[in-house]
This record gives sequence, C-alpha cells and structure tokens, in this order.
Amino acid sequence: ASLTAPVGGTEPSPTTGKSVPVLVIRPERLFDGSGTELHRGWAVRIEGERIAAVGAAATVSVPPGATVLDLPGATLLPGLIEGHSH
Repeated sequence: ASLTAPVGGTEPSPTTGKSVPVLVIRPERLFDGSGTELHRGWAVRIEGERIAAVGAAATVSVPPGATVLDLPGATLLPGLIEGHSH
C-alpha cells in the first residue's frame, strides 16, 4: 500500500503560521523506535516537509483543510537506513 496521498489545500501552519500543505496520518499502530511498545490510536501531523506533531490522536490537532490519511490495519514506523553495506 502506498503511503502517499494527495494533500488538500494549504493552510496556515499552527506551528509556523506559514501557508503549507498539512497531512495527518492516523495508522492503527505507530512504532516510534523509543522502546518495544507499539502505540495505538496515535497520529502524525506533517506540515509541508516537516513532522509537526506526534502523539495520541486526541492531542494532535487537525486544521481545517488538512488531508487526513487513515491507515486501518497498518503500522507506521520511522524510515530505516541500512548504513553498514560494504
């Protein structure tokens, strides 16, 4: 499944005030790499090219006009880089 989605209109960023596209991703589970637990019911808000907020979905604001990408059954995890090839 592709994790890219067309982003709706631009909105003033709650963080910077600049007009940027906002995408909110709501997977079933999220692995943040800080331990072994998967977080359920979390969301990630992306403003432009930056992650602006991560946490329990109730604490991550969704501005009007933001694109919301629900990912039932999916686990979201940080990008992994293999840096030990020879």
